[in-house]
Amino acid sequence: VGVKENNFLGRGISLDSNLNLSTETIKGRFKVENKNYKNSDKSLYLVVDASETDRLKDSGYKFNKTGFEIGSGFEYYDDFFLRIGSSNYYERIETDNTASARQQAQEGDYIDLFLNIGLTLDKRDQKFQTTDGFLSSYSLDLPYISDTYTLVNKYKYSYFSELYENNVSTFSISLRSAHSLKNEDVKLSERLRIPANTLRGFEYGKVGPKDGDDYIGGNYMSAINFTTTLPQILENSQNTDFIIFIDAANLWGVDYNSSLDDNEIRSSIGIGLDWYSPVGPMNFSLAQPINK
Repeated sequence: VGVKENNFLGRGISLDSNLNLSTETIKGRFKVENKNYKNSDKSLYLVVDASETDRLKDSGYKFNKTGFEIGSGFEYYDDFFLRIGSSNYYERIETDNTASARQQAQEGDYIDLFLNIGLTLDKRDQKFQTTDGFLSSYSLDLPYISDTYTLVNKYKYSYFSELYENNVSTFSISLRSAHSLKNEDVKLSERLRIPANTLRGFEYGKVGPKDGDDYIGGNYMSAINFTTTLPQILENSQNTDFIIFIDAANLWGVDYNSSLDDNEIRSSIGIGLDWYSPVGPMNFSLAQPINK
């Protein structure tokens, strides 16, 4: 279950709240941003995050993570944007005697501070209901106070085009990596997972390497997505698009035991609805896995 709202409070100030619930995880996020701080054409934002993942019953561990991020963004050059900030987290990992020895070794309290750098080249014709152009973004989370010093790289490229009249087709590729600068094992909470909207038709968190019966995430992730609208369906609706999509993704890399590595591609195909509602874009999809 996911809930998201966008509200604008006065000129240039926005609020963004997000709540995600599952049988194992609770995640909450709140963001306030001034998009034109003191008429400087620079944004100033504050993000507060809190999450809890409870797998004590099945895997013998539980972790809580709370923190905040503060930063600024601005247009450095034509359509080229730079974002610089700092994220700061307190985390507690608990385990019991059913957890693996590797998981038990990570039990304890952690404080992690990261320098966040983001680079974005935005050549879309419009940010809302894009029909043409591309968006290329790269982000780096660089640890400067940490126990494991996990460095995270993220890159995503999306291309938008009309294959025929009134059609909008999107092709995107996503790449991520996470590894320790001290050559230590990446913490449970810092291992990569495939986002639910990147690989539809699969249960979140249950793809990739396994340690026993526990899905442990990976050090590397890649994904390819293709989506196209069918304007002949719901052609009289201006706020709803009928889409078909193909998703393919891979999650691999186990820093502490290479024999657990799982380097197989998962894929799915499906249909969906994109609804541009009064509170923001919403998506409903029905997916069928191709390669489990």
